[in-house]
Amino acid sequence: MERIEQYRQFIRQLLTTHATVDQNLDSDVECQLVFDTEQDHYQILDVGWEEYKRIYNCFIHLDIKDGNS
Repeated sequence: MERIEQYRQFIRQLLTTHATVDQNLDSDVECQLVFDTEQDHYQILDVGWEEYKRIYNCFIHLDIKDGNS
C-alpha cells in the first residue's frame, strides 16, 4: 500500500507543477486539476471559452490500476 501512496503523491505533485506552469492569466480558459484518490483517476482539464467557442480538453489523464500507474 505504501507504493500506491507514493504513486499518488508523485502524480499529484507532477500535475500540480504542470498546471501552475501552464496557466495563461489573460485567457478565459481555466486549467483545472482533478484528483479522484478513491478511484485513482488524475486529470488536468482546460475549461472555458475562446470567443464563442467552448473549450473542454482533457490535457493529461493518469490512472493507477492494480497498483500500477
